[in-house]
Amino acid sequence: MSAPSQMSLRKIPAALHLHVRIAYANAWEALIGTHTSEALQFVCEFASRAPVLRALDLYFEVVAVPEAMQEVVRIRCLTSLELESLPALTPLPMLRGWQLLRVDRFLEQQQYRRRYQEKTLQLARMVGARAAEAVIATHVENTIGFCGLLRGVLPVEQATDHYLREFSLSSSAAQMVWQRVQARVAGEELTAQYFDPPPPVLESDEADPQPEVEPEPAALTSGYPDAGDGLDEEAIRTRSPYPD
Repeated sequence: MSAPSQMSLRKIPAALHLHVRIAYANAWEALIGTHTSEALQFVCEFASRAPVLRALDLYFEVVAVPEAMQEVVRIRCLTSLELESLPALTPLPMLRGWQLLRVDRFLEQQQYRRRYQEKTLQLARMVGARAAEAVIATHVENTIGFCGLLRGVLPVEQATDHYLREFSLSSSAAQMVWQRVQARVAGEELTAQYFDPPPPVLESDEADPQPEVEPEPAALTSGYPDAGDGLDEEAIRTRSPYPD
């Protein structure tokens, strides 16, 4: 993920460059704030199972925090931490005296430590999933604000894709953010369609005048009657050429 000052302004009108830069910066700060609060809660919840610094490192292992944000999140978490309010670290059993000479006790202790660490990692992943949900929710709010800023310039789908691309979300996280943004703006988009100006009325073209059909010229006829012009065929056949 690039810093807000290095994110692209491609397809953004020049008049909105400053506003988009501010939107990038606000989204960046919102993500840092979410990670800081989640990391602080993570450290407090794991204070009895892991030291503070180890718990903070564990948070970065189970939650996808951009590298450019990690140091800021670490500093803000440590400066906000109240060590007096943290529960005491639970001590792990130690072998003492003659127990150090027993192999079975040593193996039992190692198995207990391994199970304890596996349980800690399992819990960390569960809490990390909760933190990831909070980060997704922050991305959704950031994206909706970004789409509102670019309303009339880019469609919701293109504005969403632009945000997801600039903040370098993974494919799974990007799909969740994209779907939730679509669900959030669906009602607003459906309502907005009724306020769109109606399409212009197209004037019907005048019907082209049909060309006049010229009467066909009368066929030339001979002066002799045709065979079928009312002649008595029977009389013709029976008439003798010699009169009586």
